[in-house]
Amino acid sequence: MRECEFFCLVAAAVAWGAPLPASVFHHRDGNRLVERPLDVGVFLPSRASRARGVRGTSISEGMGSVRTEPVSGLRVTSPATTWAMMGAMLCRDDLVALGDAFVREPMRRGDPPALATIAELAASLEAGRRRGATALREALSLTRTRSRSRKETETRLVLVAAGLPEPSLNHPVVVEGKVVALVDLAYPDRKVGIEYEGEQHLTDPRQWARDIRRYEMLADLEWRIIRVTASDLAQHREELVARVRGALSGGVRPG
Repeated sequence: MRECEFFCLVAAAVAWGAPLPASVFHHRDGNRLVERPLDVGVFLPSRASRARGVRGTSISEGMGSVRTEPVSGLRVTSPATTWAMMGAMLCRDDLVALGDAFVREPMRRGDPPALATIAELAASLEAGRRRGATALREALSLTRTRSRSRKETETRLVLVAAGLPEPSLNHPVVVEGKVVALVDLAYPDRKVGIEYEGEQHLTDPRQWARDIRRYEMLADLEWRIIRVTASDLAQHREELVARVRGALSGGVRPG
């Protein structure tokens, strides 16, 4: 790479460890599935690369910033710039998931600091004319700092789209001044929680045992926990919404 070049778009999002839909990594050429070339950017007036295996992108001055990703040492567009540039490729909900990942605040011991702030996302969006600006603006209004995963974000968006109140994210359950659990999505006044169950919850025996103890403890505290799987989000959204709505219709539960 030339000194003026840096990774951007999909390559930058991957470098930052951000969640992306599988569709951005490939495209169909007839019957073949072709991998996306590496996205390499330059600031104008430098000329974008036309090297084989590279998709060159020219960026106007003032429309982005570049940082060194600390783990890989790669020069990449900043998280806020990366998010704004991805408006050209992603739908609103995928942009929300990407934004949530970038602004995620530390919630547990050892969590890294947020990669960006909501204000930085907004500033990058408004730096100039952006492709996908409408989707970016809608996504920005839905971006939150306490979602720990793409699936948690997806669950929240499904519930809100169905007209349910927006749940609190990673809500701390406190007993005698000590946080004993973080509930993925929660309606604290009703003591209703929603937990996303990834595959690791089923394939890791230690995780499974911890889950059982955790759910028993929450049940003892009079929390009702609704467990959500990938199948619920992909194929049974209406049923998921009905389960949550039914739990909420039980009225306010004792605090």
